[in-house]
Amino acid sequence: MTEEKKETIVFGANEMSTEQKSAYQAKISAARTGINALKGTDPVGGEKATMPDFARLKEASAAKRTNTPWEEGVQPRPPGSPILSPHTQQQLQQIAAQPTETPKKEEPAPAEKEEANIFDVLDIEGMRKNEAERLLDNKKRREEIEARCEPMKFEDLLYKNEVRQRVPIIPEKFEPLFRSLTPAESLFVKKLIADEQTVSDQYLMEKYSLCLLAAALIDINGKPLPDHLNSDGEVDKVAFQKKLKELLRKSGYIIADLSLNYQWFDFRVRKLISLDGVKNG
Repeated sequence: MTEEKKETIVFGANEMSTEQKSAYQAKISAARTGINALKGTDPVGGEKATMPDFARLKEASAAKRTNTPWEEGVQPRPPGSPILSPHTQQQLQQIAAQPTETPKKEEPAPAEKEEANIFDVLDIEGMRKNEAERLLDNKKRREEIEARCEPMKFEDLLYKNEVRQRVPIIPEKFEPLFRSLTPAESLFVKKLIADEQTVSDQYLMEKYSLCLLAAALIDINGKPLPDHLNSDGEVDKVAFQKKLKELLRKSGYIIADLSLNYQWFDFRVRKLISLDGVKNG
């Protein structure tokens, strides 16, 4: 068998140097021993990153920590320095100076108005009543009536416990005689009203006014009404009811004017105690 002749193929223009040949031959020899020999001691892809030890880092941080916050970066405010920096104060002032828009309130829709009845708008009955009252209860009429009255004496009120006055409402035609009441009579009338079972305030007020008039009225044009006081000067309930019943038989117009003039009389009695001493009480 003829021995084959080995030839060396040279790539490139120049032949390899002795050092290059030695390096290639060393790699070839290593390749024959296995793939691990080609890896070398360096890891593939470079060095691998290791997981940090958080427990040690935490212990190291706690060891460095102190009770003074400024050693960790927070510096205390110097004494006397403002709480807010000038820049912050300026920003707050600018915000406060900005006008604030108030929310618009929604106006409720106007309610539908019902057509008013002319008789509901005009209180005809009230107008008639006020007009009738003005015919009797007015300053001019009161002054004219009081000018015709005889003056009362304070001494009668002090020593006789009452004063009397004839009031010429219409001279020689309508002249009632009134007297002032005692506290006992006033209490009697109040108890009489308190015993009423009705719940109408208007009824109680009107009856109270009529009872006071009955107690104060002595006669009309010299014709006396029944006396409601007994021999001891105390109120007799039966006699008072009789007097009140007779008074209520009179016309309502007469009673209304008697009540009005009694109020004026009572006011004149009270003025007797004043220092001025008015002519008619």
